[in-house]
Amino acid sequence: MATIIVSSNGVSQQPTDYSLAYNDNRYVVSSTLYTPTLRFRVNILKYPYVAGDQPIASLVVYPSVGIYQGTPMQNTAWFDVSRIMQSQLTHDVTIPVANHQAFFQNDNSHFEYFMVINEEDIDAATDRYKDVGVSIFEQKSVWNGVRNIVDWLDFDYNDFIINAPSATKRFLTDAPSIRNINSAQSDWLYYIVNDKLSANKFLINAYDDVNGTGTLLSSGFVTSPYPTSNNYDSQYWRIAIGPQDIANIDASLMTGSTPSTVLNGAKSYTIMLLNSTNVQESEAVTFNLDQQCSKYEPVRLHWLNRLGGVDSFNFNLKSIDKTDVKRESYHQQHHTFTGFTYDYTKASRGQTDYDIQMTEKLTVNTDYVTEDESIWMEDLFTSPVLYREVNNELIAMNITGKSIQKKTSLNDKLMQYKFELNYSLTNRRQRG
Repeated sequence: MATIIVSSNGVSQQPTDYSLAYNDNRYVVSSTLYTPTLRFRVNILKYPYVAGDQPIASLVVYPSVGIYQGTPMQNTAWFDVSRIMQSQLTHDVTIPVANHQAFFQNDNSHFEYFMVINEEDIDAATDRYKDVGVSIFEQKSVWNGVRNIVDWLDFDYNDFIINAPSATKRFLTDAPSIRNINSAQSDWLYYIVNDKLSANKFLINAYDDVNGTGTLLSSGFVTSPYPTSNNYDSQYWRIAIGPQDIANIDASLMTGSTPSTVLNGAKSYTIMLLNSTNVQESEAVTFNLDQQCSKYEPVRLHWLNRLGGVDSFNFNLKSIDKTDVKRESYHQQHHTFTGFTYDYTKASRGQTDYDIQMTEKLTVNTDYVTEDESIWMEDLFTSPVLYREVNNELIAMNITGKSIQKKTSLNDKLMQYKFELNYSLTNRRQRG
């Protein structure tokens, strides 16, 4: 007996080689020798497998009755491993220190697995289930991303796999291709590469005008110091490409310019991935540098985007800090018995606070945004992971609110957004 993956209209009913953990990761399997009492025991194991590893999950699936092209199908079963995969994933983000290596592996935002399926049937002699066949299935890779249910139907992971010369292969973001940043701030680009000769360097082009236009002032090639391979653990990466990060790259990794001078005099710069022969392998992303004037101190936020990367945005208008206070108290007898008197003074206390919790809050406002940025704001508003960058450190925050208006230039003319946020850590006062 053997378990096989079912195909429908020429499409194998299993996840693609690389898939988003929060969308369908469903299998449809069947047995080559069906009986009415057959069942499938699905064991999901981490890849690569080490002798003695236990399954991260094990489930029993029974065949379901269905109709395919008018023919009853009784020997097939289906299951979805998405929730199991989600439990293995978090996210990756750090602001690098001086003399950093420019390239950083994303160890937490992806997971690789394979399956062993045992077919089990009832033993007539014991009236208990026993193994009657075993099948092993190829490894799969999932990463910490999600698409809206309708959008998922058109999703093609190949758009995000960097493996050949291309100017359209995408970073893990839905952010606009032109963004704004200040000279002392951090940013990152996240990507997947599955060819050991691909994307082992990135190019910085600095220009004397905005939007990557004007005269090319300088170019710097930054080469990864890490050995490359086709193993999954060296396929998920991020590069630190904010001005703060570029200035702190290990100078030995850059050719054509230096980390401390490559952005001198620039009003904008572009970033793109290259292969080992300096051929472009990704889309180009442009950053306008110090071009948003404001009398207020900008608030820079970073958040986990839908594709598992981290996006960043400056809020340049007025921001407001406030503190919400939650008090628990009790009322005590204000008289005191001293042995001679039962009395009270002006300093006696009746109501007594015993638990005071303080939540620091922040309200931020955008400048006028483009339509692309307006769409992007919904990605921020719905993100489960949010940080504020302060003095090159990341401070955890949470966004509040239950709805966000979708704005367009046709309906709303000039578009702005206001967000209210909480600092994630709750402060306390001492008990009196």
